[in-house]
Amino acid sequence: MLNQRAFEEQHESDWRELENALDSLERGRWKRNQSSNTSQLPTLYSALCQQHSIAQSRGYSHALVNRLHNLITRAHHQLYQHRGHLLMHIVQFLGGGFSRRVRAQWKLLVIASALFLVTALICGAMAAYSVDYADLFMGSKQRFSLEQMYSPENAALRPENRADATNLQMFGFYIMNNISIDFRIFASGILYCIGSIFFLVFNGVHIGAAAGHLSAIGYNERFWGFVAGHSAPELIAMCISGVAGLMLGMALIRPGRQTRRLALLRAAKEAVPLIMGAGLMTLVAAFIEAYWSAQPHPLSVKLTVGAMVWILLISYLCLAGRNIRKHG
Repeated sequence: MLNQRAFEEQHESDWRELENALDSLERGRWKRNQSSNTSQLPTLYSALCQQHSIAQSRGYSHALVNRLHNLITRAHHQLYQHRGHLLMHIVQFLGGGFSRRVRAQWKLLVIASALFLVTALICGAMAAYSVDYADLFMGSKQRFSLEQMYSPENAALRPENRADATNLQMFGFYIMNNISIDFRIFASGILYCIGSIFFLVFNGVHIGAAAGHLSAIGYNERFWGFVAGHSAPELIAMCISGVAGLMLGMALIRPGRQTRRLALLRAAKEAVPLIMGAGLMTLVAAFIEAYWSAQPHPLSVKLTVGAMVWILLISYLCLAGRNIRKHG
């Protein structure tokens, strides 16, 4: 059990960050210039409530308990005062908050991307070399189903059991399918990262094998024309979901001076915005897949659109939110 001095040293930086955020809000600078620390107010407030409860239960000094109580009161007032600005928060999140959170976890993003992409490239090359490898990686039944879907005879470019589905029905199907993949990658990270690693590699094996085999049998135009438009938001969202899952696992593996429970709670609060952003990206990917990817546009047009989506999305994640100053 931490004594009061160690407790204060552990959390002092968070308390000062919260005080700076509250000072900024109380001076009326919320609307004029939203800083990074004010965007962390809900997370800091939630942690502060737990710390206040701990300080009371351990019988720490009245001065410390009173300081935390005053901070809770100020933060509570600001949270409820600005709760009506939901649209503003959404705009700030999409305008730079999400991309800043992704950049803050760039090391985990590199790891998650490598787990998926390296696996996909290796399995794709092996599946292109031999159909036996394709069957090993995804099974002969799945291989045959993909061949049927991307066959030039299948004008609808849809699975055989969904050939008569409308665009709206396919939109719903893609949302359910792809978001469930993202959530599995994220939630399984609680198994000390093992689950997230498994699902990233598994999807790399499956997607890489499918791409390699279909390219090898001459379905390049059908396959690459179909996936080009929605591949960027779908695959990047998958990797960001992996980042969120790895954050959960790392909190359990390396909790620092916190208990594993508190470390997991804190990591979850930081990871949830990432999975929310990934979900929005997957929603966009499902819309493109349902309403654009299967349309009979020339391959050059589809590849051009796909390249533009990749460039725009990577530029957004790399650049959005960099012009916001930091205060305190």
